[in-house]
Amino acid sequence: MTTELVHTPKQTRSQNTQEKVLRALEEMLSERFFEQITIRDLAARTGVASGTIYRRFKDKEALLPVLYERFDHKMSEWATEFWDDFDLDTERRVRPRIRHLVAKHLAFYKAHAPILRTVYLYMRLHGELSHEDIDEKRKSLYRHMLQPVFAALASEERVEPSADQVRVFLLLLLSSVNERMLFGHLKPARTLHIDDEAFITEVTAALHAYLSMGRA
Repeated sequence: MTTELVHTPKQTRSQNTQEKVLRALEEMLSERFFEQITIRDLAARTGVASGTIYRRFKDKEALLPVLYERFDHKMSEWATEFWDDFDLDTERRVRPRIRHLVAKHLAFYKAHAPILRTVYLYMRLHGELSHEDIDEKRKSLYRHMLQPVFAALASEERVEPSADQVRVFLLLLLSSVNERMLFGHLKPARTLHIDDEAFITEVTAALHAYLSMGRA
């Protein structure tokens, strides 16, 4: 009993400190790029001593896997509720369901653009941040998100997509949203002068056409 009383507050304080630092980093990513943020900046923002941060993280790059795992929880909640605001019983057609898929991704990426941009760039340069558990959970989440689309295909007596088609479908969806929401100020996305509604309409049409293609 005595041991629990001694250690629990320390663990709680440590967890609170970590959460404070991660929350500050996420806020600062909306103001500047990750490369422009230092441990000293985080210490000043949070009121946590630099030495305390270094005791938990060897450098600022060590914050990213933990921040990504924290973000993964947000994504899991979002994916779980993905179809709650869509009337699946009334709207059974494929195209409106694909449009919902595109629109929801666009809104989610817009809400979390700073951290997504940071993670995306880091992984491009240094490799994966996630571990197998997160990867498997992500696959499960996307199966949940895509299931109503594929159910609509079946109800319209369309050919069920192959595993490769599903992968390319997701690549087309995520790459399009990535370019628009994370790197819209750069080419090639910068040359696309259409508003969000038009973007959703056009990407929906492209994805619908892809799923409608016959397979040899």
